[in-house]
Amino acid sequence: MKTKSKFPIACFAFGASSSCCDAFISKTIQHKHNNYKNPSSRGDATATTLVLSAGFGSSSSNTSTSKGKKKKNKSKVKVASQNKKHIPNLFTPQGRMEHITNRIQAADISPIAKLSLQKLPNGELSLDIDPNGIAVIDNFLGDELIMAMRKEAEALLPSMVPSQSTKWDESLQSIVAYDKNGVLSTQIEGGPEGYKTSPLLVEYIVTLTSQLSYKLNQILPDDCRLNGEIQTNKLAVCLGDGSSYDKHIDNLGGGTLDSADAGDRRKLTALLYLQPPGSHEGQPSYPNEQIDDDPRGGYFRAYDVPEIDQVTSIAPRGDRLIVFWSDSLVHDVSPSFAPGGDDDRRWALTVWFIAEKDGKIRVTDASVQERHFGN
Repeated sequence: MKTKSKFPIACFAFGASSSCCDAFISKTIQHKHNNYKNPSSRGDATATTLVLSAGFGSSSSNTSTSKGKKKKNKSKVKVASQNKKHIPNLFTPQGRMEHITNRIQAADISPIAKLSLQKLPNGELSLDIDPNGIAVIDNFLGDELIMAMRKEAEALLPSMVPSQSTKWDESLQSIVAYDKNGVLSTQIEGGPEGYKTSPLLVEYIVTLTSQLSYKLNQILPDDCRLNGEIQTNKLAVCLGDGSSYDKHIDNLGGGTLDSADAGDRRKLTALLYLQPPGSHEGQPSYPNEQIDDDPRGGYFRAYDVPEIDQVTSIAPRGDRLIVFWSDSLVHDVSPSFAPGGDDDRRWALTVWFIAEKDGKIRVTDASVQERHFGN
C-alpha cells in the first residue's frame, strides 16, 4: 500500500531559539512511502520521497541610490558588495541547506565516475563505470553542524532497534537475514513529527538526495542516473564490544526497474560518520590508514580496492563522507570498540540513492561471488 502526504516544513532555529524564517516556511516537502524490497535493515522496507517544491540559497536585495549621488560612489558600493563573501547562516534551515549544497558542490566525487575495463558474460571486454569506484570526502560539513547532528542522533538511541542485514550463507547456498552484533539502527522519517524530532538530519537527507544526485547525473551515463527525489536511509550505531558488519554488497539485486514490483533499486550509497571532530587522529591519510594501529576499530573495509584481491581500510573519522556503488562494492566493517565510552561509539548515517526507472542494477559477477561469498 502506498501513502502520500504533503506538509509544510516547520521552522527550526539552530540553537534553542524558535524564531521563524519566513523565506523557508513557504517551501514544502513532499513525503511519500513506496513499498520496495530493502534487505539492509529491519524497518527500512520503504523508499522515501523528499522533494523541495522551491529552490533555496542566499537571499538577495535590491539597493537603490539617489539620483544626486556621484557615479564613483555607486561604483565603490558595487565593488564592496561583490568582494563580500556570502556565508550561509547555520541558525536557519535555509542557511543550513545552502551550506550543505555548497559542500556538495565543492566535493570531489570524480572517483565514482571512473572508467575501467569490465569483462562481459560473453567474455568480451567493455569500458564501463568502475564498479569498485569509491569517493572519500573529509571535513564534509564542518565541526559545528556535524556535532549538532550527532546530538540529534544520540537522542534517538532509546527508539533504535537491533539492526538487521543480509549475507551469503555458504551451507544453505542462499542469502539469509541476520541481526548485526551490537548494532542498533532506525530510519529517519520526514513528516511533521519526524522533522520536529530530527530537523538537522532531515535537512541533510533532503539536500544530499537532491544535490548529490544532480551533480553526479551530469557526469554519469544514462543507465547509472540517480533519482533526486527518492531515497532510503538508516542511522546506525555500533555500541562497542566488537560490533561489526559481515562482508556484503548493499544491493544484491532483484526485480526489474520498470516493473510494478521493482525489487531493490538502491544504486549508490553515501555514508556519513557522525564522530566528534578530530576522531582517529594520528592515522595516515586515506588510503593508507591501518586498523592495527587503532584500538577503536570500526573501519570500513573495501574489497578489491584499488585492485583485485586488495583491501583498503577507511577509518570512521568524524565528518567523513564515503560514496560508493550499492550494487557492486564488497565491503564490511571491522570489530568496533568504545574504550573511551559513549564518545567512541561509531555513528553512521547512510543514504541510499535510487536508480532511475531506465537505469540498471548490476548483477554480481560470478568471479566476485565465488571469491567473496562462495559458489
